[in-house]
Amino acid sequence: MFAGLLCFENSPPVEAWVTPEVWISSLYPRYKPDVSGYQRDDHGLLVEADIFNTPSSRHITSVPLVAGGLRVAFWGRLDNREELAARLVPDRPLDETPDADLVLAGWREWGESLPEKLVGDFALAIIDSEKQSAFLARDPIGIKPLYYWPHAQGLVFASTPAALLKLKNARPTPDARWIARYIIGQSKSHDRTAYQEIMKLPGGHSLSIADGKHILRRYHQWSDDAPDIFTRDPARVEAYREVLEEVMRSQMISDYTLGTENSGGIDSATITAYLGKFLGVPGDRLHSFGFALSEQEPAYILETSQAASITHNHINTSHYGDPDYADKQMKEDLEILGYPEEHGNATGHRPFYDQCQTYGIRTLFSGYGGDEVVTNYANHIQRELVDKGAYKAAIDLMPGKLPMQIMRLIRRIYAERKNAGYNANFLAVWKERWREQPLREEIVIRYDLEQEYMETARYDGVHRRHNDWIITGLMQMAYVPTRLENCTLMAASYGIDYRWPLWDKRLVQQYLSTPVIERAGPNKIGRYLHRRAITGTVPDRVAWKESKYMGERQTPMAGNVDDLADQMRQLDADLHPLLADMIDRDKWRGKIERLEASGSNPVLDMQARRQARSVKWLNVWLHGLAIA
Repeated sequence: MFAGLLCFENSPPVEAWVTPEVWISSLYPRYKPDVSGYQRDDHGLLVEADIFNTPSSRHITSVPLVAGGLRVAFWGRLDNREELAARLVPDRPLDETPDADLVLAGWREWGESLPEKLVGDFALAIIDSEKQSAFLARDPIGIKPLYYWPHAQGLVFASTPAALLKLKNARPTPDARWIARYIIGQSKSHDRTAYQEIMKLPGGHSLSIADGKHILRRYHQWSDDAPDIFTRDPARVEAYREVLEEVMRSQMISDYTLGTENSGGIDSATITAYLGKFLGVPGDRLHSFGFALSEQEPAYILETSQAASITHNHINTSHYGDPDYADKQMKEDLEILGYPEEHGNATGHRPFYDQCQTYGIRTLFSGYGGDEVVTNYANHIQRELVDKGAYKAAIDLMPGKLPMQIMRLIRRIYAERKNAGYNANFLAVWKERWREQPLREEIVIRYDLEQEYMETARYDGVHRRHNDWIITGLMQMAYVPTRLENCTLMAASYGIDYRWPLWDKRLVQQYLSTPVIERAGPNKIGRYLHRRAITGTVPDRVAWKESKYMGERQTPMAGNVDDLADQMRQLDADLHPLLADMIDRDKWRGKIERLEASGSNPVLDMQARRQARSVKWLNVWLHGLAIA
């Protein structure tokens, strides 16, 4: 991880901005990095702290990397190291060449085109002290976070917004609009944060700074190049499998024991099964971690683990996230995240992080991301096939005999054309949920929140092509990088590198380039390309499971309604002034009275629980900032 400062003309001196040691400690507040350091001159400061994981990382002797007037900070992992080294440093032993050295050589070769040549998860910064310029870049998906503050007197940037709160001469301002959106679950963004001044560098973008000017550029575009072919070919399944296996092998390089999340679903089972397969007999080299909160989860988890010969399986029957989540813990987490958590998995997976530390695991794999792209259920394919006149292919996807298949397809076409661009099911639920939001009407009107909220109910309703739904729909939804950012930062604070192979740009592009007919199968079976590719590695009962349903939930989400009412009452008595101005107190107290008088109502209780947790995060954060 890293943080940096580039001073402009007439800027205060570097020492007036921040102390290097303070910045270094803010990068890993609860874990001692293996190496840390800083480089400072009259024009700026760059600090870095790293944790060894791969063979090449052990050859890092000092950070950041300095070569002449260039200073390089790199956080992440390069998966095309052999290709880069052969082109850039052919005479150096690959295992003795850290990733930052390849980045430096690539910068000298390609300049600002460098990020386009890199495969992996990364955030990087290059400062040219002679030109008084800087260059920032982030991987295409946005797995490794990178934040920046385009201050009038200099550019400040860091892997975590928490570092940007340590400046001596500037304090960022909480964004009231973000706070209001956070309360209703709409705060996630590709470029905005909880502070007015601090921005995110979006995934697939670079930022150039010279002469006080900022140029933001999107360097990565997904290719929408799947050919219009409407018959299946097993060779395409094999091509997809080859890329999947290449991705898995390239991400497995580590000097330490590996960990994998295993929920018993197709996505996590894919990662777990391939890790076991490529390790041979994993023994002590691989541990599996999962939650068993529903009745069928243990059986699916263990079936995959047995097939992969995994002997170390850690199944948790409860998780964090209850209403008694301590203020003290939230304060510690705010030191890592910089502002309230926007995705619950960041802290909800804390049991995994604790167990990884126990077993010396520095790499944790996750199957997250499959649903969005490579294991998408592909419900849009029939729309696309009909629009392109491939009626036979569209009919063949329907269950039943030919007359019934035709009738079902006609009904579907009619129903979809009635919904006016909304997902009809979503719209009904969204309207019901909106009635429970706790904001004052003036706040809703001020920020036009109701319209913004209802727009998200369009979901997939406006898309006719499957690649459109993925590229301009799902992959533009900010919940994807937000989850990755939150989880990456929280795991890193435990010394763990999170890896998401199903978000690898090589695999995502392979899927987007494969004809859509391969993505859905007979009887409307989704995830068809991926299911066929993993057959023989993932057990059939998991690979061909029809739905994500794992049976009834066996443990409550969190506490009972009396506990929830008590928590909401405590929050009401101690609301920060900014929150007190936003929340409809009568409505909030009405929720408390309903909980006490009516007992449990699963739908309303879930809404109240989410809102109480959001308000608690905000309350702890705002009180900690000590602002009026």
